[in-house]
Amino acid sequence: MQTCGDGSVAGRDKGELMPAGAKRFAWVGVGLWFASHAAHANIFVEDRREQRDPSLPVLRSVGVLHRPEAGAGGTAFLVSNCHIATAYHVAFTRGRNPRTGTVEVDRPRIGQTADFLVGLDPNVASKFSARARASVVAFGPFSKSDFRGMAGDWAILRLDECLGRTYGYLKVARPEPHSPMPTGELMSVGFPRSRASMPGITVESGCRARDHGPVAGLVGVDCGFESGMSGGPVLERQTDGRWLVVGLIQQSMSPVDRPLPTYSMDHRNQMVYVTAFGKAIDRVLRSDSRRVLAERAR
Repeated sequence: MQTCGDGSVAGRDKGELMPAGAKRFAWVGVGLWFASHAAHANIFVEDRREQRDPSLPVLRSVGVLHRPEAGAGGTAFLVSNCHIATAYHVAFTRGRNPRTGTVEVDRPRIGQTADFLVGLDPNVASKFSARARASVVAFGPFSKSDFRGMAGDWAILRLDECLGRTYGYLKVARPEPHSPMPTGELMSVGFPRSRASMPGITVESGCRARDHGPVAGLVGVDCGFESGMSGGPVLERQTDGRWLVVGLIQQSMSPVDRPLPTYSMDHRNQMVYVTAFGKAIDRVLRSDSRRVLAERAR
């Protein structure tokens, strides 16, 4: 199994490695590191992913979360003016174990910080125009050892600068309680490592949810996942044409270096369904609203 960003499951590949420094050089460093490592992914039938203009609505709200002290990171996306969501194993990544080659995570704690980069230049690969410090305010009960823990692979962070006022934010779906997985057209957005040197943001539309379980909150999809995409949003097209977040990219099962002839659970691309983290986003936003009102009343 392989997480699609920086993960802690033994035997999985590594996600983004970004040396600390200026925005431009941070992301260029990813491309240099990746040049010496083959990119593994689960792509079904054909690679339908394409590079799109990152300044467009929806896409402009997706960026990169980078932990300078770990030299690592992954994809993240705005869920309010002042908050982002990503995978737990991206928010708490510690980097690669030099002995085993596996990626490890720190012990989780509220207040853990990282840098959020957004505002990707449409014409220049890896050049972001905005950066804000992000602090963890909520996270799931992630565990690498079982499926129930995998459904807890999410984290929410508060920004010290509310970049959503400039770049917008993604709205989150509210599925019915009896709905185990989305049924409409899906779109994935992220920063796969194999395309770090290409301008634009990587998008695949027209994919679908294929299965769910074995615990609530996990869904298999036929969107193509790859290292670097962990923490990115999976959105569903609504009947009115809007795209709402229904999950975040979590991992690929048994990744390979060639397209697969069909979808299978042996090579499942797995997302954390919004039912696992949507209520946590609501709680965080309510708590922040109360905090802001209390500060204004002083």
